[in-house]
Amino acid sequence: MFTPSLIKKINKAGLVGRGCNNFSTAKKWQAVLAARASKEKYVVCNVSESEPGVFKDKYILEHYPEKVIDGIALAIKTLKATKGFIYLNPEYFSLFQDNLNLLIKKSGAPIELYEKPMHDYVGGEETALLNSMEGKRVEPRLKPPYPTTHGLFGEPTLVNNCETFYSVSLINSGNYKKNCFYCVSGVGFSDGQVKELSESLKVKEVLSAFGHNPSEEYFYQVGGGAAGTCYNHTQLNRAFNSLASAIIYPSSQSEKDVVMRWADFFKNESCGQCVPCREGTYRLRNMLEKHYLADEQIDKKLFEHIVFSLQNTSLCPLGKVSANAILSYWKNVLARDVLAEQGEKCDIK
Repeated sequence: MFTPSLIKKINKAGLVGRGCNNFSTAKKWQAVLAARASKEKYVVCNVSESEPGVFKDKYILEHYPEKVIDGIALAIKTLKATKGFIYLNPEYFSLFQDNLNLLIKKSGAPIELYEKPMHDYVGGEETALLNSMEGKRVEPRLKPPYPTTHGLFGEPTLVNNCETFYSVSLINSGNYKKNCFYCVSGVGFSDGQVKELSESLKVKEVLSAFGHNPSEEYFYQVGGGAAGTCYNHTQLNRAFNSLASAIIYPSSQSEKDVVMRWADFFKNESCGQCVPCREGTYRLRNMLEKHYLADEQIDKKLFEHIVFSLQNTSLCPLGKVSANAILSYWKNVLARDVLAEQGEKCDIK
C-alpha cells in the first residue's frame, strides 16, 4: 500500500492521538487511506472536550486555530476525503464559530462546523460523536467495525482530536518539537492554566513548570477531574503519558465531597445503553451515599463485584473508568485497603 509522505512524517515523529488514547496517528491515517473503495471519506476534528479540568483544546482554538484548520485540510488532501467537520461542544461553538468560519473560507478547504447538541461526557467518544452527527441517539457503537472503515454514514472516517491536527500542521511545516499541552487547575490555579511543554515530562516536572511545589498539603488528580487517577505528593515521579491535566486538591478536602462528586458525575453521564454501566454507576453511587450519609459499612464483596463488572464489561470507556478516581483516592491518598487490588488498575504505567 502506498504511504503518502505526510503519513511517513507523522510516523517518524511518533505522534499519537492527543485525545489521551495514545494510538499511533500514522496508523490511523493509513487505515482510512487503505479502507475499501468508497465515493465518500470524511475527516472529523473532535473538540468535544468534556472531561472536567481539561481545557487545552479551548486554548488551542484561542491561540492557534489556523494550525488546526491546516491540519484538517492536510488530512482531507492526504486521505482524498470528501469533506471535513469540526465537532464543537456548545460553548466552543458559540465562542469560535465566527473566527473558524473565516479561517475555513480563507483556506478553501471543504470543512464545516458541527455543534454538539449538549455538553455531555459520552458524546466525546468517537462513535457516539458520529451517531450525534447522523442525528441518532448519542451513544457508543459496538466495535469492530471501527470508524476508519465504517464511520460517518457508514463511510471510512478519520476522527482525531483538535490538538492532533495542530501537531500534524507543525509536523508538515517542520516545526514539531515533540511537545504537548498541559492543563493545571485547582489550588493556586482557580482559573486554570495551559502550557505547551515536552511530551516526555513527568507529573512532578510539569507541576514545577507551572510554579507548583508538591507537598503533603495536597493530593493530585492526573488525567482529568472525572476519570483521572489520584496520587499523593510522593507518587508524582511518573510519566504524564499524554493525559493532559493535573488538578491540585488540598489534603483537607472532604472525603465525602470528592467521592460523591465523582460518583454523581458518572451516574449522571452514563448514556444508559449498556447494563453494566447504567446499573453499575447507579448502584455504586447508592452504596457510597449510604456509606457517607447513613454511616453504613461498605459491603466490600458486592462493591468489588460492581467495580469488576464496570471495568470489564462496560461497552465504552465511561463505565470502565467510572471507579478510577474513587479507588485511587482511597488507595493512594487515604491509604485504605478497600479494593486495593482493583486500585492497581488505576495506575499510570
